[in-house]
Amino acid sequence: MTDKINTQLIIQVSILTLLILNVSISFTAFDFLQGCSYLVWGLCCISFLGLSVLFIKKPYITYLDACVLTYLIVIIVSTFINGTDLKTALYRSIELILLMLIYNQWEKPNVVAKTFAIVLSLCIYLNLLIMIIFPDWMFAAKDTFDSHLLGGNYNQIGSRLIFALTLTILCFRFSKWWIVNFIFLSITSITILALVGSMTSLSCIILFTLFCLIPSVKIQKICLICFFIFYLIFQFGVCFNGEGLHNNKMAVYIIEDVLGKDITFTNRTQLWDAAGKKFVESPILGYGFVDKEWYLANMESFAIGPHNFIYSILLNGGLTLIAILLLSIVIMFRRLIGHIDKTATIVLMGTCVFLFMSTMEVFPFFFFFGLIYTLYYYPSINFKSDEE
Repeated sequence: MTDKINTQLIIQVSILTLLILNVSISFTAFDFLQGCSYLVWGLCCISFLGLSVLFIKKPYITYLDACVLTYLIVIIVSTFINGTDLKTALYRSIELILLMLIYNQWEKPNVVAKTFAIVLSLCIYLNLLIMIIFPDWMFAAKDTFDSHLLGGNYNQIGSRLIFALTLTILCFRFSKWWIVNFIFLSITSITILALVGSMTSLSCIILFTLFCLIPSVKIQKICLICFFIFYLIFQFGVCFNGEGLHNNKMAVYIIEDVLGKDITFTNRTQLWDAAGKKFVESPILGYGFVDKEWYLANMESFAIGPHNFIYSILLNGGLTLIAILLLSIVIMFRRLIGHIDKTATIVLMGTCVFLFMSTMEVFPFFFFFGLIYTLYYYPSINFKSDEE
C-alpha cells in the first residue's frame, strides 16, 4: 500500500514538474535548448493523454472545472471561427486542463503547491546565477530582447516571480524552513527585476514582500481591500481610458507631476486604445487566440499585444469570456469565504498583485487560474497532517 502511494506521489510530482517547466521556462530562446523544449512538451502531452483516459473512466468535475473548460472552449471556438492561432489555443488549453486533471485525479493541493514552489524557486535561482556568472549569456539567444529563461521577454519574468513567492508563503504552514526560501527568493526576485529594469514588477514584488511582513491579519485584510479597489480604479480609470487619459488634466497632473511618470506608460495608452477599438468590432466572442501577425496587422506595429490582461481577454473571447472569468472567481470565493485566515489573505494579495502587474503586460492565463485553483482548494488542505 505504501509503495502504491509513493509511486502515485512520484508520478504526480513528475507531471507537475514538467508542467511548471513548460509554462515558466522559455526554452525556445536558445537553439541549444530546443531539444529540451520538445522533450518537456512531449511528456506533458503524454501525461495529458494518460490522465484524460483515467478521467473518462471516472469522470468528475467541480463547478470551477466546468468554468475553466467553458472558458477554454470559448477561446477555441472563437479562434476556429476567426481563423486565428488555433494551434497555440490548443497548446495553452492542454496546459490548464492538465492542471485540472491533476487536481481531480489525486486531490492533493499541498503537493501541487510544494512542487510548483520548489521547481520554480530553483528556476529563479538558476536564472539569477546565469545572469551574474555568465553576463554574455543573452547574446547566445535568438533575440536579446527575449533572452531570459523565465518567460523569454523581461516583462514576463514578474509573473513567474509573484507566482513562486505566493505559493512559498502558502508552504509556511507545512514547515518553517519555507521562510528561509521566501527570504532568499524575495532578494533574488528583487535583484533580477532590478537588473532587467522591469519597474512595474519590481514595485509590485517589493509591495507584496512588505505586505507579508504586516503582523496583523486585520490590517492585512484592510490593505488587501484597498489595493484591490486601487486596481479596479486603475483598470477602469486609466487602462480603459486609453488615449483619452491625455485629456484628463487631473490624471496628467498626478501621473506626470506627482509620480513623475510618462502619461503614456511607455506608449501603452496607445495599445490600450487600439485594443478597445478592436473589441468594439467584435464584443461578444472576440477574435480567439491571436498571434503576432494579427496584432501587427490589426493594432499597433511598434509593440505586440494590448499589454493588458483584461483587454487580452476581451480580444480573445469578448464579454462572454469575461463573464466566465468572473463566474470562476465567484465560485472560488464561495468556497473560500469561511476560511480566509492570514495565509489565505496573503495568497489573495498575491493574486491581486498579479492582476495589477497584468495591467501593464499580458501574462499566461495559466498562472492566474493556478492561483484561483490554489484558493479554491485552500479549505481542503490538511496542514496539520503535513506537520505531524
